[in-house]
Amino acid sequence: MSWNSGWDNIFKEYSWGRYPSEELVRFIGRKYPDRTNREQQRVLEIGCGTGANLWFLAKEGFQTFGLDGSRIAIEQARLRLQEEQVSAELQVGDAMQLPYDNVFFDLIIDVECLYANTMKDSLIILQEAKRVLKPDGRLFSITFMTGTYGDGKGVPLPDEPNTYSELTEGALKTGYGIIRFSSEEDVRKLYSLFTIEQLDYLIRSNKGRQYEIREWLISCVKS
Repeated sequence: MSWNSGWDNIFKEYSWGRYPSEELVRFIGRKYPDRTNREQQRVLEIGCGTGANLWFLAKEGFQTFGLDGSRIAIEQARLRLQEEQVSAELQVGDAMQLPYDNVFFDLIIDVECLYANTMKDSLIILQEAKRVLKPDGRLFSITFMTGTYGDGKGVPLPDEPNTYSELTEGALKTGYGIIRFSSEEDVRKLYSLFTIEQLDYLIRSNKGRQYEIREWLISCVKS
């Protein structure tokens, strides 16, 4: 199982996650500008959490699916979608064993889900993503970069680069379980199952520039 039960407590205690990722909004605007055929396109978010990205995708007209390991998160997402008067197919499940048919989706979204897994498990998740994607389907992934505040400030996992079982200090909250930061080499190795069509990064400061949060923005195509 790739999901850590500590996320249940996080979803109970914190009310963040009300709004979609700005980078996801940009990605959809650039890659899917034509709204006329969106209702024919299936989009899955793995690690969908409380549904912020799902309601955006549903409002934009896609057939929307969300999967998360937390029942609490899925119930919160269900309520959020009802509040926004849109629908999506939600499921509690493990991203390492996606409960969907082969070549089912046009697009898969990962907004800070894969980083909470080892490289070994992340590879399995991406193999599953490739399995359920249609030919020429896309994967859009946002994952934390090396150099993000907290990198190097935890208990390292053996044989796992830039990966920690718990951070003692950093931008990410305690209780997340595994936290993995990716170098460019890590990204190119991990996503080599796909054709990387665009690789960018985003660096922003926080708390009056006390620290930086660095993220890879990865757009791939199933070839």
